Amino acid sequence: MAESKRDQAYRYLRDQIVLCRIKPGEPLDEKRAAQELGFSRMPVREAVNKLAEEHLVSIFPSRGVIVNPISSSDYQEMLDIRLLIEPYLLHRSLPSLDPDDLRAFRVDMVERIEHPDAASDSVGNDFDYRFHMYFAEKSGSRYLISLMNMIMTQSQRIRFFSAVAPQRIVESYREHVAIIDAALAQDEPAVVAAIRAHLDNTREGYSRISHAREDFFRE
Repeated sequence: MAESKRDQAYRYLRDQIVLCRIKPGEPLDEKRAAQELGFSRMPVREAVNKLAEEHLVSIFPSRGVIVNPISSSDYQEMLDIRLLIEPYLLHRSLPSLDPDDLRAFRVDMVERIEHPDAASDSVGNDFDYRFHMYFAEKSGSRYLISLMNMIMTQSQRIRFFSAVAPQRIVESYREHVAIIDAALAQDEPAVVAAIRAHLDNTREGYSRISHAREDFFRE
């Protein structure tokens, strides 16, 4: 099925925001975006409404569309929520996980650990997003899938700056392997312990990033 103009506009603008090509606090120019895409304003407006639902932008009658700042308090809350729901997602998804999928994730992670300089993600092919959304999708809960998508999108914005904390990148790869190994063993307590350890370390990593790039974060 061909991608709709709204979805094309959404993907284009989401990439601009996640990659900070449109920086936090800056206006999003719908007219300019429509011209760049060769679209009318309608699909761009629809895309902007979807971005607003995901809390990536805010729409103001007098100021137009503004890209939401990256808030330290917001990412702390985001991680609190993930600590609550991801163990439950793993509980729900564990019986339906495909071992071949998990092994493929593991091969990818080991390759990244052994060759950290070679790994390169894009917004459209982001390992961390795909990995955590895999468990959400296997849970079969459309509400939790939607919530995780929103949270992981915000996470992508922060991880865009991960180059300022390179040691954290390899640490994260090893933590994903621990989650995968526990899931392959169908050991739920070990999976939950591994995901909690990963999220606790992610919190520390995000804190390092926010202190290194204070120009992009607010309290």
